[in-house]
Amino acid sequence: MPQFDTNWFLGEAFWMLLCFGVFYVLTVYILMPLFQDVFTEREHKIKNDLSVAEAVNNQAAQLIQDYNGRIYSARQTKAEILNETYQDIQKYAAHIDSEHEQTFRQQIEETEQKMRRVKESVLQESDQVALVLARELTQKLVGKERKNQRDKK
Repeated sequence: MPQFDTNWFLGEAFWMLLCFGVFYVLTVYILMPLFQDVFTEREHKIKNDLSVAEAVNNQAAQLIQDYNGRIYSARQTKAEILNETYQDIQKYAAHIDSEHEQTFRQQIEETEQKMRRVKESVLQESDQVALVLARELTQKLVGKERKNQRDKK
C-alpha cells in the first residue's frame, strides 16, 4: 500500500499541508466573509422586521385603546340619551295624566250632578207617587169601610 510507504510520507505531508492551507485561506478570507455578510444581512433584516412588528403592535395597541375609549364614550352618550328620553317620557306621561285626570274629574262632576238631578226628580216623583198611592189606598180603604158599614146597617 503506497500510503504506508515511508518514501511518500514527506510528499504526502507537504501536499496535505498545502491543500489544507489553501482551503483554510479560501475558507477564512473568501467563504467566511460571504457567510458573515449573509448572517449580518439576516440579522439586520430580523432586527428590522422585529422593529416594524413592534411598531405595528404598538399602533394596534393604540388603535385598540382609542376604540375602547370611543366605545366607552358612546356608552356614556347612550346612557345620557336614554336618561333624557326617560325624563321626557315621564314629563309627557305626567302631562297626559294631568289632562286625563282633569277630564275625568269634569266627567265625574258632571255625572254626579246628573245623578243628583235624577235623584231629586226620582224623590219628587216618588213623593208624588207615594202621595197618589196613599190617597188611592185611603180612598179604597175608606170607601170599602163605608161600604162595609153601609152593608152592615
